[in-house]
Amino acid sequence: MESVPFKVSEVDGGFSEAHGSAYVDGEDLVLDIEKAFLGHFMRKSKLFRIELTDLDTVRYKKGIRNDKLDIRTRPMEHLKGVPGVVEGTLSIVVSKKNREQLDVLLDRLDLWRVD
Repeated sequence: MESVPFKVSEVDGGFSEAHGSAYVDGEDLVLDIEKAFLGHFMRKSKLFRIELTDLDTVRYKKGIRNDKLDIRTRPMEHLKGVPGVVEGTLSIVVSKKNREQLDVLLDRLDLWRVD
């Protein structure tokens, strides 16, 4: 499956941002995330695996320039350590040009999708 590139702003109180890709591998949602501090010093990327059965909700909001995907797990500890998680929710921003790839990913996550 193709990966969907995304970004997470407002990491570490706005001092950092994260870029990454999301894809489904077997029964897992995989997030490959690289973090940048003040736009510099890209750190080594980290891989986070979340079992599809641990997804609580996936909310998709289509925008004019970017689309937003909010991901919650149950229990919330499954998102522990993922950059940009606020109150148990990871909000990722996907560029409009990657909407087709996002649609494919959402089809795989359809059981957990809330519009």
